[in-house]
Amino acid sequence: MVQREFDDKIHLGFLFDCASREIRNAVSRGVIDTSQGQCTMKHGWLLGYLERQEGPIFQKDLEKVFHFPKSSLADMIQYLEKAGYIEKVSVDSDARKKQIVVTEEGRKFTAFAEAQIMEVDDYITQGIPQEQIEMLLDVLEKLRKNAAEYKSYVKLQKEE
Repeated sequence: MVQREFDDKIHLGFLFDCASREIRNAVSRGVIDTSQGQCTMKHGWLLGYLERQEGPIFQKDLEKVFHFPKSSLADMIQYLEKAGYIEKVSVDSDARKKQIVVTEEGRKFTAFAEAQIMEVDDYITQGIPQEQIEMLLDVLEKLRKNAAEYKSYVKLQKEE
């Protein structure tokens, strides 16, 4: 009986995962095929974030913003540095601290990746009225917030 209910229900997590994978693949096709090496969209998001920061940015700051495991973030930064997209620059006040700076090559990649994202966004939203897109964004934000709060809900359930 439970299996039939499960099979008959639309599972949002599965649907979102499938849609997310397709969108990520669509964006990555253009970026990976034309960039040097295997730069992923996560690299692109990270570079875009770095480029938009007005003040100095350090790896610890990125850990707080992106919630990536330290090792994953360190690998991404190392890759971006080897690819010539970023540089680590010593800070005058403390030579041990390394500020992350986007290079000219990194800015070029960011511009290309963002153009690719915009192209995919335009393509996948064609024929969908703006009101429906706005409603979707509102619903997705509510779902994201509820999912983030679920961890606390489960913890409370276990305590009771």
